[in-house]
Amino acid sequence: MAIEHALGTGIIISSSVPISQRVQKRIRAFIDDYERTLSRFRADSLVSRMARAKRGGEFEFPTWAQPLFALYSEFYAATHGAFDACIGADLLELGYNNSVHFIPQSQASEGKNGNSSSGSWSNYRRALPVTWADISQDGGSTTLHTNQPVQLDFGAAGKGYFVDFVTQIIKEELSGETPSDCDSPADCDFLVNAGGDMRACFSEENSQIKVALENPFDTTQAVGVASIASGALCASSTSRRRWKVKDASYLGKDASGFESNLIATHLINALDGIPACNLCASWAYIPAKTCDFPTAYADALASALFVSQESDLQKIVQTTSAEFAVMLPNKTLRKTRAFPAHFFVD
Repeated sequence: MAIEHALGTGIIISSSVPISQRVQKRIRAFIDDYERTLSRFRADSLVSRMARAKRGGEFEFPTWAQPLFALYSEFYAATHGAFDACIGADLLELGYNNSVHFIPQSQASEGKNGNSSSGSWSNYRRALPVTWADISQDGGSTTLHTNQPVQLDFGAAGKGYFVDFVTQIIKEELSGETPSDCDSPADCDFLVNAGGDMRACFSEENSQIKVALENPFDTTQAVGVASIASGALCASSTSRRRWKVKDASYLGKDASGFESNLIATHLINALDGIPACNLCASWAYIPAKTCDFPTAYADALASALFVSQESDLQKIVQTTSAEFAVMLPNKTLRKTRAFPAHFFVD
């Protein structure tokens, strides 16, 4: 089952048994609900209404959003504010909107600004108008309270969270399970893949699938192969979503001497607004049985590794039994001991 353009990337679901029209209809309905709630690219979404509310207000999200809010609070605290859903304000300022034109890694690497080096961003000074800590919630409810416009962006974990919900829908429909039973083995084998953020479910505990790990320096090649059992594998990279910053006027007086045609990426540190440049790629694997939303946590961890110290994330890594690997700009690889992949480089 393939759904083009869903969540901006498209969804592919592979199953060892046919996916009925009822299941497909339920998944498509959830996609519409999800985008109508969280997409900052849809003018009719709840997130977009928050961004247009000049004096803020109370915004009631669906009940399914509560665990996502809890995850963002957890990562916001662990990273000391570097991982923040309010980063949408920075992304818009830098030009990441409906008309953004992404450029290939080969073009981005041409010239002195190709790697988004910290030096080329030395004049950039800003503070988010609102942070995740400024948005109040009523005792873990899904109602968010604001007093000014807030541009939320849940891209750091939203796709993974979506994949977990689709996985739950499939297991409920195909296996006759209730949501509380979704950690048990499936009665069939299936894989949900949302633009490279994926979750595998197998009927046999020892079953695995091999997944090529994209080379961030040449996206036509793989840098390694992961062998994953039932669980989630997610990746983040600076090689795909890159664009030229056409206007530096948002810097105000600090724009003096600012280098033109600066290359920005979506992996932005919320503390200073600067695209992360210490890593080129990250991969995170989380077994299915260690938490309720393994793909959401793997997605968030892959993003958080770009903007935070690994030591800050150790509690989350230990709680979820996560394994991860990162690639540095000098092509050096660093990984946890049990990350389930074979790399072709040292």
